[in-house]
Amino acid sequence: MMKKGANYAIAAIIFILTMALLNGGSIILALGASLGGAMIGGEAGIEGAYNFLLDNLNLLSCLMYLIPGVVFILWYYFAFVENQGTTEFLRAQTKRLSASCFGWLVILTFAIQHTVSLLMAIVAVLLPSAMESYTEMVDSSGLTQYSVMWVIATVILPPLVEETIFRGLIIQYLKRAGAGFLVVNLIQSVLFGIFHMNLIQGIYATALGFVLGYLAYRYDSLIVPMVMHALFNLFGTVVVALESRILPEIMLGMLVVGSVPVTVAVLVLMHYGVGEPKKLSENREKRPK
Repeated sequence: MMKKGANYAIAAIIFILTMALLNGGSIILALGASLGGAMIGGEAGIEGAYNFLLDNLNLLSCLMYLIPGVVFILWYYFAFVENQGTTEFLRAQTKRLSASCFGWLVILTFAIQHTVSLLMAIVAVLLPSAMESYTEMVDSSGLTQYSVMWVIATVILPPLVEETIFRGLIIQYLKRAGAGFLVVNLIQSVLFGIFHMNLIQGIYATALGFVLGYLAYRYDSLIVPMVMHALFNLFGTVVVALESRILPEIMLGMLVVGSVPVTVAVLVLMHYGVGEPKKLSENREKRPK
């Protein structure tokens, strides 16, 4: 019983540390830049440092993810990879993957991205002020400042670091505590929503986190949720912007409404291994529950 409680406590510590390192990182970086600016150029230096950060939000985001990325990836390695061995770990991470898995994943992510748009439209009606604040945050976040730094800050680092934390460390410690998959997945997805520190983002991040957790379980791999997370961030910026420019409103509406049944259908197809080689399907059926 004490061991189970200890694993729940470790999962909670990981989440608290995540909040401190990732969400507090921007404050520390801003203070550090201001201090450096003051030492170099006094009041003008502080203003220059502040303006530099505002003009390079993607760089700021990358810096925010570096320290927690190193901390949690090393934690995951020494806790769950080292004893197994890197080669065996990678083999286990890829043994249930197939071309059909990634094909379904692209379709699923595209559909979920538009399902989220429908969810956000509903939330906008119910909570207009919260939606307005969220829109202002997105507009000032650097999400549309496309560059190599944007790719790193949006498509690479968040999926790598956040999946290692939520679908990696937290899920593993909750499993060690003896919780069933549904409870484990619900807890980590709610924590993932809270992590975003924004009501609108938190709502859809919780739903997305639940799907990501299911995929990590379904394929016994962090690779699948990492890829989906990267695709979700990519589709939610570049693809959505292109659609808004190219497609008429009626087609956008049909796309959003049609995304709901597509999401459900693809999840069912992935669950039953449709399109997978027979050997993978047989191995999945033999997996301990």
